[in-house]
Amino acid sequence: MAFSIQELELNPNADRTAEQIRTRQIFEVLKIKTIAEEFLTEHEKDFFYMGVKYSFLNDGKIEDYNCCDNPKFKFLYLIYARDIYGFKKSKITKPGRGVEYIVKNKEKNNDLFYLRIKIEEWKSIVRTTVHDEELLHQSTKETREEIKELKKLSKYKNNIQGIYTSNYITKENAIILHSKWIYCVSLEIFESLDSADFISELNGIEIEFNEFSLIHILNRHFAKILKQFDTKKSFHKEMFIPRILSTQIKEIITIIDTSMLLIGKEINKIAFQIHEQDYIIYTSEKIRGANTYRRLNTFFPVDDKNDKNALTADYNLKVINPIYSVYVPK
Repeated sequence: MAFSIQELELNPNADRTAEQIRTRQIFEVLKIKTIAEEFLTEHEKDFFYMGVKYSFLNDGKIEDYNCCDNPKFKFLYLIYARDIYGFKKSKITKPGRGVEYIVKNKEKNNDLFYLRIKIEEWKSIVRTTVHDEELLHQSTKETREEIKELKKLSKYKNNIQGIYTSNYITKENAIILHSKWIYCVSLEIFESLDSADFISELNGIEIEFNEFSLIHILNRHFAKILKQFDTKKSFHKEMFIPRILSTQIKEIITIIDTSMLLIGKEINKIAFQIHEQDYIIYTSEKIRGANTYRRLNTFFPVDDKNDKNALTADYNLKVINPIYSVYVPK
């Protein structure tokens, strides 16, 4: 039986000795499971990874356990995301046991070599167009689409011999790594929330936030600083948090629904304001087997002046409360 996320969290208010005993017992159970190659949740992998990493006992190395690979990747990606080839001369730091330390060249080279291996592994997965796991299918599809857009840019096109420029390869590899990181984080997100957290309701119609929704929004509308070219997209800022995005969207839709201002209106496009910032949610009907459902396709802030003018022209802005307003079609 899997440990709950709460069980895997450290309790700073507990007796220190008792907490060490409790967490060590969990670690031992997970160690037995991973040696037996049994299933571990993503949160269990993270817990076990940290246990191995900071253990004072003879628990082996991170590389001894396959279950530690995702946590190791997530950690190293965040360290090197803006310099995956080590071209920059700035110092790299990592957290140690209670303190940060400067990474020496040997460790840095080992880290970057590991990330290059992950590039090739994930690139092979991305090239596969059909995956049984829906989250993986949507993640690789989104990545292929982004790479396709990169290839359209003239300055990154291949030369007359059909060989891509080093600049293109660098950017493609950065896209590949970011894609894998989004996938790993998305695994945790779907694991950490209840199924009800992914369903909103507006005008009596359920709206499903699913694998497509999460991958699409995280890749296209978060982490602008990591994009490898101008995607012509708008990006969320600190207000919206990827790990609880579906619940934040559900709260917004509930507030709009409760206002009853969109009763009788179509909901393919839901436009609203939060603290005077414009946002749009797009939804559409989709087919699943013999049934139809409504999917949340995307959610983004409206920054473009023309898009703002279009909202003003086609909608009336109605105040719900001091924080929220909704655009009602004219």
